[in-house]
Amino acid sequence: MKKFLLNITLLLSSLLAFSQDVNMQTATVSQCGGVFYDSGGSAGNYGNDESFILTICPDVPGQQVQLDFVAFSTQITSDVMTIYDGDSTAANPFGTFSGGGAAANPGFVSATPNNPTGCLTIEFVSDGSANTTGWEANISCYEPCQTIVSQLDSSSPAPNGDGYIRVCPGDPITLNGSANFSVDGTGATYEWDLGDGNTVSGQTATFSYATPGVYIVNLNVTDTNTDPDPAGCSNTNLINQVIQVSTEPDFTGTGASASSACFGEQVTLTGVANQVEFINDCTPPVSGTTFLPDGSGATYQTCVTVDCYESSLTLTDINQIVAICVNMEHSYMGDLDINIISPNGQTAVLKGYPGGNGTYLGGANDDGSNTPGVGADYCFSSTGTVTLENGPTIIAGSNPPSNSITPGTYLPEGNLSDLLGSPLNGDWCIEIIDNLSIDNGYIFSWSIEFDPTLQPPEYSFTPVTVSEAWDPDPSIVSTSGNDITVQPSTPGQHCYTYRVLNDFGCEYTETVCIDVYPEVDNGEPDDLYMCNPGAPPYIFDLTVNDAPILAPSAIPSDLVITYYETQADADADTNPIATPDAYTTTATLGNPQTIYVRVEYLNTDCYETESFTLNITAQPTINPAPDMELCDDPSNDGV
Repeated sequence: MKKFLLNITLLLSSLLAFSQDVNMQTATVSQCGGVFYDSGGSAGNYGNDESFILTICPDVPGQQVQLDFVAFSTQITSDVMTIYDGDSTAANPFGTFSGGGAAANPGFVSATPNNPTGCLTIEFVSDGSANTTGWEANISCYEPCQTIVSQLDSSSPAPNGDGYIRVCPGDPITLNGSANFSVDGTGATYEWDLGDGNTVSGQTATFSYATPGVYIVNLNVTDTNTDPDPAGCSNTNLINQVIQVSTEPDFTGTGASASSACFGEQVTLTGVANQVEFINDCTPPVSGTTFLPDGSGATYQTCVTVDCYESSLTLTDINQIVAICVNMEHSYMGDLDINIISPNGQTAVLKGYPGGNGTYLGGANDDGSNTPGVGADYCFSSTGTVTLENGPTIIAGSNPPSNSITPGTYLPEGNLSDLLGSPLNGDWCIEIIDNLSIDNGYIFSWSIEFDPTLQPPEYSFTPVTVSEAWDPDPSIVSTSGNDITVQPSTPGQHCYTYRVLNDFGCEYTETVCIDVYPEVDNGEPDDLYMCNPGAPPYIFDLTVNDAPILAPSAIPSDLVITYYETQADADADTNPIATPDAYTTTATLGNPQTIYVRVEYLNTDCYETESFTLNITAQPTINPAPDMELCDDPSNDGV
């Protein structure tokens, strides 16, 4: 029987040790469950003149203790609890807590990741005058995030000497990565952020970019520890692998001296390829319109998101802010505070309250309605020489027109150095505080400009030409630098390729085509004669030569025949003979006239010229012929 009772006692002791409640005392306990009470437990008050130090440690090494106070009440300033982030009162204190109500309650307290013990130490001291209900806090533990460091193990293609991967548009890229885990990487997931809005899961990613530019790739690694975050713990480092995708060269100027050529003619082709610089556009966006309604003490914000700088980049010099420009109108400048707020909450005053009285900003509409006035541009920069409220004025606005600060660049009333240390990436906000009633206004837009040299040099690039030349072709008759002279030997379209290779290994081509017209393959015309025509005029039909001219041609229907009186006119295609089928010649007896023929392929100015003569001759003399006799003695021997 005693043995049985002993076993039950051991079992109950084990269960209590697993999740027993803990009252305030001087002790060290190791547990991740139960409830932490004051010394009076769940039903009583704590006592007078108490001085206890309790350390609660996790029952699993590496975890962190958490206390969630659901009730707290002590004698204010007399009975005080101090909580320490560690296993003794030598650790950093979270704070001291005394009194009642939500303001005095410690709330949720957790050992920090920098606490190697994972313990919390609670010190409580009460005086001898009075006491009250004390506290109740739920005890739990969590596994803190381990340190995860992602890394790039290999890539194809490999990075160059500067650490950048350079590729052509559409070229495949393969990255292999892993991570170092301070505890355990079992079950971890890997995801590549390609820097273009796309992701690839797994330790190996193969992908490509269709658009030239600069892409920053990172490997995000997440483990299975969901205690701190339901999504798991992730690496906090960035590999920031730079991938530069080549731009295409500008082939402007590449072309032929003529787009068409006659058969046998020569054409010169010029090759030009200028490499195009890629410049990363990191100009922050411009905000939209923000109404500034009348309000006494009301605060309005308008923000822009900056996301194109290196994640670790911070503001280190006020001159890195070139200008903060606001396009706005307001009918009572003296109402306003105007502040710039950085992504981590640091604030600099651009215009303080009060100051400026009833001076307008912009072309304000002061009729008491919400109808917008006309905005003016006010920029704030360390290069300004006078503050906004002390700026010169012009007459602007309506209902009524009044003095308005002249648009321009002004010195902030505060100091932009208040922003030093701010991250560049994130939400930058203009804050307007309207301190007085009656007047209103609008911010139509605002923007912030940073020093362009803040961008890393790898975010911009210009490819370098390695080689450039025309592809070989049998019709090339000469080459001079990047110029070639061609003389195609056949009619039709002939195309030539100018090929450029850059230092990214990218090859680009530009094709130039010329049309070569068919050969003008005419025959020769005949000289024409007129015999004993009598008295002039002498009229010839020149077109009788059309037939012999066209007879040998393979393209007779495409040849145009025109007749001229001079070679110069035939070459220039000027002053053609208007009626070649009834041409009155200037030839006279013994003095022929030369006629010139232009045989042209369609109307292409590809032609050949021929010539023939018009001849006037006298009646020929016909002499009598003697009689002819034939003997019947073939041998002429008289027999």
